[in-house]
Amino acid sequence: MNARYLFKTDVHDLAVRLQDDSLYGLYDARRYSGIHSDMTDIWVRYNHIDNLGEHFNDSHESVWYPIIERIPEVLPIVFDLMAAVSGERLGGVLITKLKAGGKILPHIDRGWHAGYYDKFFVPIQNDKGAIFCWDDQVIEPDAGDIWQFNNDVNHWVENNSNRDRIAMIVCIKTFERSIREIRNSA
Repeated sequence: MNARYLFKTDVHDLAVRLQDDSLYGLYDARRYSGIHSDMTDIWVRYNHIDNLGEHFNDSHESVWYPIIERIPEVLPIVFDLMAAVSGERLGGVLITKLKAGGKILPHIDRGWHAGYYDKFFVPIQNDKGAIFCWDDQVIEPDAGDIWQFNNDVNHWVENNSNRDRIAMIVCIKTFERSIREIRNSA
């Protein structure tokens, strides 16, 4: 199974804030990859923007981007999630907006960041018809449903609803992952 439901959280205040289109697209390098051309995003936390370039996804300490001051509603969701999953280290936090009828094409995420952290999907605005897919699983979550998911396998998104789909991806190194790594190295 590539996604598992964890729990529900209140995303109402964040959903209201994210209706402001001026928040999106400040850094749009992902949009031009072809895979993500139907979406725009908000880089909330990741490698320092001064490192943007060939090695941007190499080992790094993620930092908050200045946009966090305009969307502080992200913080309680992220830190409650960190506590709930026994998070040891917080990595990237991205918010994506996929237009009605849009798609994020099938792909596998690679690189240090993709392999180091566990990934958590928090739908902020997800109407019926907005689906997150893997070769062997499809989910159509409600806003606020938190899912842990694999991004190191083929996955994609289809927004077959009549409204933008808005979601937050939170990357966390969990205690469970650390224990697994210790066992595997023994």
